[in-house]
Amino acid sequence: MKYLKITFIRILLSFFAANMAIALLVNDSFETSSYLIYKIILTVVFYYGLTLYVNNKKNQ
Repeated sequence: MKYLKITFIRILLSFFAANMAIALLVNDSFETSSYLIYKIILTVVFYYGLTLYVNNKKNQ
């Protein structure tokens, strides 16, 4: 998982994971402002999780 050390890759993966989570959780009639807020929050959460994963792998 050497590629996860690159910040851009983690941002890209978290963006796609947030899109998939929103598609699974929300129906089609969704407001744009709420969609953007959910996307930003989920992207940050997934990015933070990937960063914790990478840092945990370094210590082992």
